[in-house]
Amino acid sequence: MATAQPRVLVVDDDPGVLQSLKLLLEDDCEVTCSASPANALSLALTNQFDVIVTDFKMPQMTGSEFAQAVKQQVTPVPYMLLLTGTPQSVTHTTPGAQDLVMVLAKPFEPDRLLRIVTQVGRLGLIRRGAVPGP
Repeated sequence: MATAQPRVLVVDDDPGVLQSLKLLLEDDCEVTCSASPANALSLALTNQFDVIVTDFKMPQMTGSEFAQAVKQQVTPVPYMLLLTGTPQSVTHTTPGAQDLVMVLAKPFEPDRLLRIVTQVGRLGLIRRGAVPGP
């Protein structure tokens, strides 16, 4: 029997970052990528993701605003991780920041990011009932 993998949505307006994250995560996760927060929100409404990894600074809306929109419109709410080159700009008063599991600085250390996404993804699998709990 195949082992279930976490479903991960990666949102970043930089195609190079999207490609890097897809390559990093695809062996351990089912990865969907979007360069647009609006498109990513549509994907989150029609697919059940366990984890969303989003960039902070994007056109249209910030990653924390995107997290807030997901929380308001998607059930169950996926676990949200924010990637940013300016982690100091995300504070507890940033709109949507309270909806994030973690803020991670760019450039990120690939092994650490993979470990975090797969661990958080496992929580999503358990919540979804795709794997038995601990």
